[in-house]
Amino acid sequence: MDKKFNKPKKWTEVYPQGTKEGDEEQAVFIALARHPNWTFRSLAAIAKESNLSKQRVEEILFKYLKRNMVFQNPKNEDQWAYWEREPNLVPTANKSIVQTDYLNRINKQST
Repeated sequence: MDKKFNKPKKWTEVYPQGTKEGDEEQAVFIALARHPNWTFRSLAAIAKESNLSKQRVEEILFKYLKRNMVFQNPKNEDQWAYWEREPNLVPTANKSIVQTDYLNRINKQST
């Protein structure tokens, strides 16, 4: 993988363990991240496997979408993926203005 990206945390590091909310989030991530046959899972499949309502699954997914841990399929908004299963969707790390200026000056001097 050539792209540099800010690696998000794993779901096991951030979900609230030992709470009802944590149990629900764990069920969603197990349905989303651990199925060997699919990178993307539909909202209905995640809801069915986690035994939660579609609305609750959406709430959990949007919570972790903000943290760049889950992503919607660019071709189908009903499908979701966990970042470790589809790392190409993680936003790349942007260089700071200082880094960009520094590299431009070096390139200018070397030519």
